[in-house]
Amino acid sequence: MKHIWQYMVAGIAAAVGGMLVSDFAGNFFNGMDYGSACVLGMCMYLCVVIVTCTGIIVTKCNKNVHCVDPDQQSD
Repeated sequence: MKHIWQYMVAGIAAAVGGMLVSDFAGNFFNGMDYGSACVLGMCMYLCVVIVTCTGIIVTKCNKNVHCVDPDQQSD
């Protein structure tokens, strides 16, 4: 149960971070209208989150002995 709350807090922190990045991008790209700049900020933030989470999953999978390596798989 402890891990569930940690993941929920991390998810909430990531959502708040996304809102802050979106607002920052909305103000930073002042040549664009605010809504489009916010969407651009959300997309940039989502890209960073996806790459980070994929790296964490791959790292954990490489440490896990239950992951199947196609080169070592016997028929």
